Amino acid sequence: DLTWLHVLLPLLAKRDGADVIHAPFNWAPRWSPCPTVVTVQDLAWERVPATFPPAFRRYARLFTRQSARGAARVITTSESTARDLTALYNVPAERIRTVPIGLGRDDAPNPLAREPFVLAVGEFEPRKRILELVTAHAGYFRNAASDPPPCRLVLIGAGGHDEQAVRAAAGPECDVLGFVDRPTLIDHYRRATLLVYPSSYEGFGLPVLEAMAHGCPALIARNSSLAEIGGDVALYITTPTSDGIAGALTDALADRSALVARGEASRAHAARFSWSQIADQILAVYREAIGL
Repeated sequence: DLTWLHVLLPLLAKRDGADVIHAPFNWAPRWSPCPTVVTVQDLAWERVPATFPPAFRRYARLFTRQSARGAARVITTSESTARDLTALYNVPAERIRTVPIGLGRDDAPNPLAREPFVLAVGEFEPRKRILELVTAHAGYFRNAASDPPPCRLVLIGAGGHDEQAVRAAAGPECDVLGFVDRPTLIDHYRRATLLVYPSSYEGFGLPVLEAMAHGCPALIARNSSLAEIGGDVALYITTPTSDGIAGALTDALADRSALVARGEASRAHAARFSWSQIADQILAVYREAIGL
């Protein structure tokens, strides 16, 4: 990886007369025959350092700081990460451009009725708070009234430091599906009553936008980039502890018809993140980088 990034890629760019090198994941070549653009996805190792090994934190800090300071332009997918770059790595704000991740439209009709399950998507890392969610959901499910029927919890994802603990904590009201293919994931977005995303830090939070694009409302933590993605159509977890998440679930699931309406508003909100607009923004950054 290092040989490709720092030696072979610049040599290929020089051989082919490239106008710009775009490094889409946090670090760019140490030298380049042309201007570089680097996309910094997040600074999670700085904001939640306890969730990363020390060696990776040192590597990520060194190469991301050098790449961002040396690039002609820096792209971030959220204003939150843009602020982090300026505050933590002293990258001038005038060289940073925020361009969100795009999504395609979902024009398929929604099911007539959402099914009684809530969905969580992602790796079982501590910062994702999946273990707290499983505990919270068990409390909600145990105390929920029978009308409307309580929602089961479906977890899509695997891996991460908390995987064994999550699987051990998952009771009969929780289904752990592991990794699934894209059609299966989209099918769950279309059928779920609610996406729950209590993560403590995200550079973007793609599952939140994906769920909303498919008409599924989202209950999310209010931190980092998540409030940017959720806007005023998402529901928010005030206290991201197990008890706080359980209370937020209970409140959100009390009125299912209101959730359906929020899902439609979520679909309209997500439609603003179109690939065509984002492609135009990326091209504009390239032109800035090479002085056009």
